[in-house]
Amino acid sequence: MRTSFMSQMQRSFSIELPKLVPLQLPSRMETHLWYVLPDEVKSTSLLKHYSQLLSPSEKDKVLQMRGDELQKNALLARTLVRTTIARYQTNNAVDPRTLMFKKNMYGKPEVDWQNYKNCNDPPLHFNISHTDSLVACGVTVHVPVGIDLEDKERKIKHDVLTLAERFYSTDEVKFLSTIPDPEVQRKEFIKLWTLKEAYVKALGKGFSAAPFNTFTIQSTAGTNGGYNLCKEKTEECNRDWKFGLLELAGSHYAAICTENDQANGGAPMRVIVRKTIPFVEDGLISESIFL
Repeated sequence: MRTSFMSQMQRSFSIELPKLVPLQLPSRMETHLWYVLPDEVKSTSLLKHYSQLLSPSEKDKVLQMRGDELQKNALLARTLVRTTIARYQTNNAVDPRTLMFKKNMYGKPEVDWQNYKNCNDPPLHFNISHTDSLVACGVTVHVPVGIDLEDKERKIKHDVLTLAERFYSTDEVKFLSTIPDPEVQRKEFIKLWTLKEAYVKALGKGFSAAPFNTFTIQSTAGTNGGYNLCKEKTEECNRDWKFGLLELAGSHYAAICTENDQANGGAPMRVIVRKTIPFVEDGLISESIFL
């Protein structure tokens, strides 16, 4: 009888966890985006190491995934969340194994800090997204964040405009209809989808609170990767949210949405991207500014 991936991980013996490299919290209007490529994590002993970080309920959820690849990606997603958040506590005061999570009334995960009474850092927000080949976690302070990933080569089974008419706003459908090249049209459809997902996740109220066809994502004139949110039936775009769109690993679009920090006077959003294999290596990939 074939032993499942997660069952092998659970039979591991306890090993000493190395220290994570501590980092300063993001500054206001700054998002730290961490990502890991599952195909680059090949060490069985390292994966066993990761499995020891998870809570019993997290391990159960990983086991519910069908197939070794899905279980591995689910394990990496939870590992990335735990190790990323633990980096930002002074002198690594928080052990990634002891972190506890809760969900808001709409189901968005949050860190439950009630057991860390000595933690005086500003409120930390996070969000996670993953595909079959990439897992990412975004972190901010003071303001909520939503991120979404989509494979750049994702195939769309139906006609792009037909699908857009079903899910997108009137202005977005008009925009897509002006693009004559089918491949460019497909890519723009995916970019819009990614940005919309990021906004809904940043809201943290579930998809029913912001149906895709009730708001428009509009490219900011003269910027590279910057976007605005415009509500239907209004001429003025909403400045309460900041958006950024970039590429990760040459294969994915990554959208970031954060609430505009009023205390920072509407400053641009800065996004710092790092690639990691937790406890093994970290690398700075890019720094971008979005108006």
